[in-house]
Amino acid sequence: MPEITPYADNSAEAMLRVISLFIIGDGEVKDEEMDMLEKLGVFERFGVDREDFAKVFDGYCDDLIAHAGTARFVGLADPDWVDTILAPVTDRISRRTLARILLLLARSDGFFSDAELVIYRQMLDRWEIDIDSLAEPD
Repeated sequence: MPEITPYADNSAEAMLRVISLFIIGDGEVKDEEMDMLEKLGVFERFGVDREDFAKVFDGYCDDLIAHAGTARFVGLADPDWVDTILAPVTDRISRRTLARILLLLARSDGFFSDAELVIYRQMLDRWEIDIDSLAEPD
């Protein structure tokens, strides 16, 4: 498994890193995505502010660069990389919360990019979440 900055399982940082993975997954950060995080109250939900998120986001980017090493191409949706980022989120409710947030985040700019779709499907598979079940209460 790739090396990443260690965060406690199910911590706000671990969950924000999953969000960072998703935002970076298509290769660009869009204003609509950041606006959606604010609109959904994600920072408040995880007990952080935008600056805290920026630190986790920057740390994610540093880990990604370190993982890439001298490679000429880095697969932002590489299955091993995605699994490594998803692994610290072990709590069922936290997983379902993130799945809902990421679904809305993907739609914030009007479409699911191919990379977002790959990452989202892998997340649902790894976490054994049926997308239809996300409409049901926890």
